[in-house]
Amino acid sequence: MSMPANSPSVGCDVYTADGSKLGIVKEVQGMYFKVDAPMKPDYWLASECIRGAGMGNRVDLSFEKDDLSRFKRDTV
Repeated sequence: MSMPANSPSVGCDVYTADGSKLGIVKEVQGMYFKVDAPMKPDYWLASECIRGAGMGNRVDLSFEKDDLSRFKRDTV
């Protein structure tokens, strides 16, 4: 099965639009990826939240940290 074009790679650092690091990509399933957040429960985000193409080992999201609760999911 092929991965969507904007799917992140496991191990990439995840950052919000305002530069806050949320954690790292722990798992990818279809159009969703799981964030391994330090000292917090892991959660899923939709790949459509990714802003443009990732650079290297980094995923930049289209929303700011204060808006995280609107986008995160416990399951996919």
